[in-house]
Amino acid sequence: MYRSIKMRYFYRLLCILCLCTSQANAQQNIVIKAENLSLRQVVKQVEAQVDYTFLYDEQRISLNKRISLDVHGNLHSVLKAIERVALVELQLSGKHILMKPTRVGVLSGRVIDEQGVALQSVSVYLPSMDQRFITGEDGEFRFQYLAAKKRQEILIVSLLGRQEQRLNVELSPGERQLDDVTLPILSMGLEEIAVAPTTDQRLESNSSIYINREVILQSGALSLNDLLNLVPGKKIEAPSLQRVQQANLRTANYATSSAASRDAFALNNSFGVALIMDGVAISNNANMQTRNAGMTGMENANVFGGVSGLKGGGNSPGNYSGDYAFGGLDLRQITTDNIESVEIVAGVASARYGDLTDGAIIINRMAGSSPLHFQMQLRDNATVYGLNKGFQTKKFGGISFGANFTRSFEDNRDKLKAYNRWGGNAMWTIAGGRERAFTNTLAVDYNRNLDNVLQDPDDPTGTFVRFRTYNFSVSNRSNYRIDHGFISNIGLNMRYGQSYQNTYKEQLMNGTFVIYSDATEVGVAKGVYGPGTYTSVSHIEGKPIDFTARVDLTGHYYTGDVSHQLQFGANYNYSKNNGAGQIVDPSRPNSLSSAATAGNRSARYYDYTQIRAQQQLGLYVEDVFQIAVADRPLHVRTGARMDFFERFVTISPRANIRYELHPNWRLGLAYGFSSKAPALAQLYPGPVYYEIPLFQYTAVTETGAVDAANSLYLLHVDKYVPTNNALKPTKSQQLEFSAIYASEGFRLAMNIYDKRSYNGISTFRRFEVTTLDQYKTNPDPTAEVPYVIEGTENHRLTRNEFVNGNKSWNQGIEVLLSTPKWSPIQTVFNIRGGLTYTKAQPLQVMQDFTNPGTDAGYAVTGVYDARVRNTVVSNAALTTSTHIPKARLLVNFTAEFNILNKTNTRASDGIPTGYYTERGEFVTIPAFDPQNSQYRHLLQTQESLNNQNQPGVYSNFHLNLSKDISERLTVAFNVYNVFNYRPQYLRSDNTLIIPNSKPTYGAQVRLRL
Repeated sequence: MYRSIKMRYFYRLLCILCLCTSQANAQQNIVIKAENLSLRQVVKQVEAQVDYTFLYDEQRISLNKRISLDVHGNLHSVLKAIERVALVELQLSGKHILMKPTRVGVLSGRVIDEQGVALQSVSVYLPSMDQRFITGEDGEFRFQYLAAKKRQEILIVSLLGRQEQRLNVELSPGERQLDDVTLPILSMGLEEIAVAPTTDQRLESNSSIYINREVILQSGALSLNDLLNLVPGKKIEAPSLQRVQQANLRTANYATSSAASRDAFALNNSFGVALIMDGVAISNNANMQTRNAGMTGMENANVFGGVSGLKGGGNSPGNYSGDYAFGGLDLRQITTDNIESVEIVAGVASARYGDLTDGAIIINRMAGSSPLHFQMQLRDNATVYGLNKGFQTKKFGGISFGANFTRSFEDNRDKLKAYNRWGGNAMWTIAGGRERAFTNTLAVDYNRNLDNVLQDPDDPTGTFVRFRTYNFSVSNRSNYRIDHGFISNIGLNMRYGQSYQNTYKEQLMNGTFVIYSDATEVGVAKGVYGPGTYTSVSHIEGKPIDFTARVDLTGHYYTGDVSHQLQFGANYNYSKNNGAGQIVDPSRPNSLSSAATAGNRSARYYDYTQIRAQQQLGLYVEDVFQIAVADRPLHVRTGARMDFFERFVTISPRANIRYELHPNWRLGLAYGFSSKAPALAQLYPGPVYYEIPLFQYTAVTETGAVDAANSLYLLHVDKYVPTNNALKPTKSQQLEFSAIYASEGFRLAMNIYDKRSYNGISTFRRFEVTTLDQYKTNPDPTAEVPYVIEGTENHRLTRNEFVNGNKSWNQGIEVLLSTPKWSPIQTVFNIRGGLTYTKAQPLQVMQDFTNPGTDAGYAVTGVYDARVRNTVVSNAALTTSTHIPKARLLVNFTAEFNILNKTNTRASDGIPTGYYTERGEFVTIPAFDPQNSQYRHLLQTQESLNNQNQPGVYSNFHLNLSKDISERLTVAFNVYNVFNYRPQYLRSDNTLIIPNSKPTYGAQVRLRL
């Protein structure tokens, strides 16, 4: 027994000694110096300094690979250094070091110009890793990634002013050095240039449309809105800045431009299109440039002014507004001077993007070294000057500056309607850290937009209207690339924006007298008599503030041999308006707020600074991976996001799946939900005041003038504060099928979609009846009080409240077809087209009428069934692009076809189901009697409801020519409606419609110094 105990302690002591010896070897200081040595030689250096031997399979590992290494330290740190440079995995096992191939791959290369000189500040982006590399002086880039097996991905190499390169690269284990990537200067002399937007299912969505810098330059765009002409199914419009421009995607609803009544469905659609610039969303949530929607309803709440003059037509008197509340941003404010690319996502967007229901427009801008670019565009209605210059510094990265000035008139002969825009921006991009892993882009933007309607000197009743918007923003985009571990990239995007918005309208009022009141307490008040000749003023001042931050993390992991790219993060948005608000001078009322007018709704001062801020928080996660199904790649992008707004939480799952059925065929399927929070103007429209006339006695002097001192006007003030705290985010869901065929230069892309939107926001109108004392003239003219109270009288009060109730269904098909260049005529053919069917169902339908007599039972507001509006729109365009590189010439000729524009309603939609009288009494109509004199005027014929129907197919033709005069000078010329083809037809309501505008001409000069 004693002997067994001694042996037990002996073995324990032996184990401890072995462990100590192993630990001593591990802690031993090892020095490895290798300059372009083989891996075999480095292995021998290690073995010579430690009591370990390497085990490996030479059929799987190349020991002749050359590496450079200078490291000293313990065994653990030395092995990690060898792993990093040799791309192997090393593991201690007893007295052996096991070496096996790693799953790490390296993709590297160099970017050069036409002369072979390395280019600095080039953006090299690997979307599959969400990693970006900014090249240094040597023009080199390097990506390290996890790779279990080979896969094909896309690499985007771009620099402002040079032709973007989109390369198909193979990501596989090991190291791969690409051939030098050449970025030539954009020129008509290049052998191949982009002439049309493209689709690529490796973008943010299966159906995304990508517009690069070459296509932007050829478009002659005055603003971002002009690029939407390239979306399939869109009607082509000549560049102009004389109306509000908001993006509408995949809908056949009416426009949101500048008409006197803006369609609620179109406003909801444009409000749901997110605008993302440099990775950060730009919000219109804090825009409150609107009259009180509780008085007018959402569709009529803008400040409108008359447009008259020599031109006529385009904007009929009294229907122009430059405000854009309740909808998306006004795209006139965004120039295309330094935009590198635009991606239009009309389908299911990535889960990283929130606060949207109808797609996104993703704008990428760049900073870097570039020559001085000067451009001038002269159009029949606009003059544009632009200047851009980029600098490259040795220590502080690339800096670029840009400036733009635009002057535009509705009619150059009278210049009554004008839109002026000027602004500038500066961008600074820097990269640093180990292997330039950290990149940062800082952007500062400022622009002023002046939209004026001057008073016609020949029209004393005309109005002067001014819409001003000054925008300032600072944004920063940071990325940190990590080559090892689960996390491969960390991104932080932030933007602070502040605007000054001022809407001002004045109109001469000429009357005998005016009665006004500034009372804000509920009850009977005395009105004030004032002179009837004055200038009425409508004035709104807003100061929106918007702060947005987003954190994105990208990680990689494996399930078996399947590589997953996991993206997750969070976003935060803060919106506030610190403007003075609706500034009202009670002594100068307009026609709406006058105390003695019909409707009797009166405006009061409304301070926007008292409105609390809106805050939103979102979280998202998205997994991107590729698996093999029937030996063909299946690409999956699936994820979900959770958005928090007030007390509401919305969860939006999204998925984009594409399958490479054949090397030439790719099929895609996408499905997703999305939501959009209400705007501040919808949450807090402000209190509504009613001034109900009770008694009026107007005394006059011997000269016939109003004797204000002896006159009396009594009114009852009613105050109503809408409570919209139950307003929920709007929601949408979309199912989409896509297909792409590409073979021998032919490329066909087709998308079929079904999009459903619900909880759409609009104003719901209801009526309340209040009973007040009835004031009558005192029959005793000598009495001290000129009135007596006899009985009571009912009064109808209108209540407009924001509610969730509108629904719409949008279905359609989009087609893009391009052909290879036909060599005999050096021409490429591009076809794009689409058909959109929209079914819109409002929550209610009412129509107001005027009582021509004194019948108290006369119907003044008709109530109809919530009619479903079915609209079908179809447009197509064929473009021939003739490019002759030797002549440095490009000619684009477009034949446009407006195929269908039709609205269908039921015959019963125009038959009222009931009506309201002036006193607020509701009367049901069980069976409509066309002979009933009290309500027969409510009938609306089907022809009047379907009055936008287009009787046939109409065409239009456009020409664009670009020519390089020299390597530094390019001239371009474009004409919309080049043949002055202007067909016309009569609508069912006898309105003459001319679908094609008259020809508009533009010339552009681009100079590179």
